Amino acid sequence: MKRCCQQGNSALLMVMLLSAVVLLLMTGMQRQLDSALYVTHDERRYWQTLTLAESSLQWGIGQVWLMGSRSGEQCLNSVTEGLRVCLRQVPGEYYMLLRGEGHLSGSSSVMVLYQRVVPIEPDGDTSPLKPIAGCWLDFCTERQEAICGG
Repeated sequence: MKRCCQQGNSALLMVMLLSAVVLLLMTGMQRQLDSALYVTHDERRYWQTLTLAESSLQWGIGQVWLMGSRSGEQCLNSVTEGLRVCLRQVPGEYYMLLRGEGHLSGSSSVMVLYQRVVPIEPDGDTSPLKPIAGCWLDFCTERQEAICGG
């Protein structure tokens, strides 16, 4: 009987095997967390950009714009808030197309939203705008790139 001479090799081997399994599990969990963090960061940037584009549209609706055929495309920028909005008359239509842009600093992507609007005072030289109900778009419906801009 050589019980007194056992040195616990099997117990040590079992502890090492369990440690390796735990290490693999923790590595997999870390990768899942990194992936979730990346997705969350991207989604956060998307919502911030969308909010900026919506804010640009709302800010643009509140501005006074030049009316008439000489106005062409007009763009306004709010440097302090990072807003950019452009207005263009759609040929042959009664409405105008307002384009709001959302752009985060440090990012190359720009979110663009469109709103069909009509001038409140169409016969004046300048006019604030009134949005057409149900005509908020996240894509340009016009076939001509010159109308959509961007």
